Amino acid sequence: YQGLTLFELGLYYSSFISFRKVLLTADDRNREVYEKAIKNAVIIMDRLNMVEKVGKALDQLPAGFIPGSVAGLAHYAIGTYHFKQNNIDTAMSHLKSVNPENQFYEKAHLFLGILLTRKKDYKEAIYYFNRVVEDTRGKREMFPLQELARLNLARSIYSSGDIDKSIEFYAQFLSSSPYWLTVLLEASWPLMRANDTTVSLGNLHTVTSPFYREDLVGEAYILRATILFSLCKYEEMRRTLNHFFVLYDPVVRAMQSEVTKLGAPDAFYHAYVSGKGLNFAFVNMVKRDDGINNNLKVLDLLRIERRNVARFQRNDQMHRMAQLIDEAVRALENEMGITLQRLHKRKLVELLEQREQANYLKVEIV
Repeated sequence: YQGLTLFELGLYYSSFISFRKVLLTADDRNREVYEKAIKNAVIIMDRLNMVEKVGKALDQLPAGFIPGSVAGLAHYAIGTYHFKQNNIDTAMSHLKSVNPENQFYEKAHLFLGILLTRKKDYKEAIYYFNRVVEDTRGKREMFPLQELARLNLARSIYSSGDIDKSIEFYAQFLSSSPYWLTVLLEASWPLMRANDTTVSLGNLHTVTSPFYREDLVGEAYILRATILFSLCKYEEMRRTLNHFFVLYDPVVRAMQSEVTKLGAPDAFYHAYVSGKGLNFAFVNMVKRDDGINNNLKVLDLLRIERRNVARFQRNDQMHRMAQLIDEAVRALENEMGITLQRLHKRKLVELLEQREQANYLKVEIV
């Protein structure tokens, strides 16, 4: 009942903490409370993009304490927990058990598709991504989920080797899509392989325009130069490579310096949120990352809740709630720092590889 009261007050994470206490103990005397505890905990934590925390608790709860009425919610939460842990087969087993009437049915299918791409089972992945696209059609509140599924669908079709069909699916995106820049760049590869160099170069002309210049799109310059080489347009190819070096040599030097200066995940986090210490191109790329953006929103919600809980701190239980919220904030900041550091390392490696390819193409011109 404390959890329900806190939920009504808009103190969602505090509410989850109360429900989690129930889920961490298998108590025969209070079996009737598990249905509401599971239902509310999963809905609350999905809203906070932290449903795996519920899944971790439910994974340890004996199955007999999970009522059939909320079994689908439990499977979704436990599946998400194992998805985050990369326990592919266990995650898939739970996610496949989410029933069609469940409000998280489409999300479960999206996760199944992603897991299948990790297994390189593109045929099955295509099936699940396509189901998400179809099941979310006409549902405005699910547009972001639909667009993400559509992008993964096009990628999986390309990875399966069906070049022409992947071109068809990439062509379905509109310029209003949050993934428009990604689509323009990715679609250029199958277009090049299908010898449609005109459209591919048109896409790359947009990606390499001043509007996107500082968005870590070095790959677009290399691909454009490669296509121009195949068309024997050597002077235009030379200009494209020169633009790449002028734009990205300073970025490479900056990123190499940042590795030394920042070093640890917390430094990467504080550099990003303060806007000081990371180069503009990397920051622009990170701003398009769904995971980072979702985590920033959750941090804002947790901090607002922390301020609201402070009004009740004369109560020992609420004082403990405040401490647990502080711990959740620190854990999420650390998680973001680790993600930022990993992204930074990956992008630096990619830029160095692109620079090596650019030097090779320069030699080819000669």
